[in-house]
Amino acid sequence: MLPRMPGKLNAHKSSIGSHNYFRMKAINAVNLRHLRAFNMICETGSISLAADHMNMSQPGISQAVAKLEKRFSARLLTRRTAGSFPTPEGEILYRRAARLFRQLREAVLAVGGRSLIRQPDAIDPILKRMTAVQLRALRLLSRYGTLREAAQAESISLSTLHRAAHDLESNIGVTLYLRGAAGFTLSEQGRELARRCQVALNEIFQAEEEIVDHTRSTGGRVAVATLPLVRTAFLAQAISYAKAERPDLEFKILDGAYEAMLAALTRGDCDMLFGALRGPAPSPHVIERKLFDNPYAIVGRADHPLNRADVTRQELARMDWVIPRHGTPIRDAFEQIFASIDVTPKVDIEASSMVLIRSLLLDSDRLTLLSRRQIAVDERAGLLGVIPYPLPETSRPIGITTRADWLPSPGQRSFLGAVERALKQLDTM
Repeated sequence: MLPRMPGKLNAHKSSIGSHNYFRMKAINAVNLRHLRAFNMICETGSISLAADHMNMSQPGISQAVAKLEKRFSARLLTRRTAGSFPTPEGEILYRRAARLFRQLREAVLAVGGRSLIRQPDAIDPILKRMTAVQLRALRLLSRYGTLREAAQAESISLSTLHRAAHDLESNIGVTLYLRGAAGFTLSEQGRELARRCQVALNEIFQAEEEIVDHTRSTGGRVAVATLPLVRTAFLAQAISYAKAERPDLEFKILDGAYEAMLAALTRGDCDMLFGALRGPAPSPHVIERKLFDNPYAIVGRADHPLNRADVTRQELARMDWVIPRHGTPIRDAFEQIFASIDVTPKVDIEASSMVLIRSLLLDSDRLTLLSRRQIAVDERAGLLGVIPYPLPETSRPIGITTRADWLPSPGQRSFLGAVERALKQLDTM
């Protein structure tokens, strides 16, 4: 079994790469052929029938199940006179493995082009030849950029990775790699296949968690990506609610720009993305769910010279501003405020760090756009304040973005329930 992370709160920032590596360690030891054999037993209800379908001996297929049971530290099959049937833990693995193989099929179809679409019978042989070693080479190439760097970083023979990568490319019949002075790098099709396969292999990680949860019902892991300037008090409240219900539930909080966090979500490095929604969803692979609207306010230090009731838009436009970069919802709202006047506000600092923005506001007459709830503590302390200029036309929807085909684990469902509880308390926070 994968070692559990340390207890206590475990809600902390992590680099995307290290979090992805942590998850992938749970997958490396899984043999895809063993999973196929196990699923065939579940489908046929018979070890002998499954052995015939898989072209394996009965002792061989029984050994495959035994290795899976050791891998997941759980009994997966119940053997009766009428046949062999999955235990509750086996049902979990069967459901997740079925999703894995379906997603691998969709991944191959997505990059295989029209020839595979016109020859559906060609898919099954390709999938049967795919191995965890081949997918590991693809994943490592996606992570490190070149096979040479992957081999050095992971202490793996370069020839082993080359052979696995070549076998996968030959199997699918599509150019997955570009050959250059630096060695193998991923083609566009290779990047898409790597992304899809990584999401598919996450089903094994989810299966492991659900099997453990079946006996403990207190743990699990949740990886949440957050955006700069989101309402962290709401997220903290939801985490607290979830920890009260499941004390051993562990959190990984990723923090970064929208594009990086969206990429982390779509390749399976995190389970959900919390922050300002784009609407419509920027990718067919994700869905957005609105939680609440977060109206903007103009914010400066508490004793700012424009902190008065009769402030005008022209006066605001003549101030220096610290605002996030172009393309962010706050920047769009900022430009909308001043679109109807001739004066162009001066944005001399572009930043998304709340810590930096707060310091800049306290040390100058600069202004910014934020949610009032984001400065609640500083406002109560008399440090920051809202410039009393109404902004009825500006607001941003805050919500959760998830993968379209995501099936949350019990721990993740518990956290989503905690989000609902925090939402009911929103007006009192």
